[in-house]
Amino acid sequence: MNRSLHNWDSPSVNTYQQSIRQKIIGYDLIYDMMASILHNFTAANKFLVVGAGGGQELLTLGKSFPSAHFTAVDTSKVMLDLAAKQIESLPHELTIKWLDKDLLSLRVNELFDVASCHLVLHFIEDLDQKRAMLQKIADSLNENGVLFISSINADLTSPTFKHELRYWRSSMLHNGISEDHWERFEQSFRMTTHPITLELLIDLLKEAGFTTILPYFKTHMIDALVAIKGETTL
Repeated sequence: MNRSLHNWDSPSVNTYQQSIRQKIIGYDLIYDMMASILHNFTAANKFLVVGAGGGQELLTLGKSFPSAHFTAVDTSKVMLDLAAKQIESLPHELTIKWLDKDLLSLRVNELFDVASCHLVLHFIEDLDQKRAMLQKIADSLNENGVLFISSINADLTSPTFKHELRYWRSSMLHNGISEDHWERFEQSFRMTTHPITLELLIDLLKEAGFTTILPYFKTHMIDALVAIKGETTL
């Protein structure tokens, strides 16, 4: 898995926690709602966190599931270091296996109960690589395992796309993002940001073996979904 051309090893990633909240209205709700939903599942002991750099998943899940075992995967060592620093605020130590590697090269010896993949998929350009990543996650989960996934989803050819961008721009500028920062974000589409439609994402999840797929959060072009592998009930 490769987060496209973004330089995740640049020292500038240290401002990630601030800037991501300025860009994404309700950013923390993606994670807080994930933790709340997880309390509906009896098996939530082994977690696979895909794109764990930054640390928000580990921080939020670590508060709710302090005795769980986490495998944190990210291609950027710098971002994983940022995640490790982020969770220092927890009053207890988490059991975490840190892996700075591509998810597709991960050898899974023991299946996971829960996986998360937040704000990663749109950095992968090739559709087959997106499909392979989702399949790898599904194959890494127990039957009835659950995936929480969020990503930018959009049809770049749609006439409404420019309107969606305009509304998002207003939100970002209102939250303190500079015009220059916005322009770099806007220019990233088709260069380093490669969204697919929500409908296609759902199709890929079904193809990978997820039989129950429910949206649980939306902000601008970002959708968050919970997907359950195999037959189960919420």
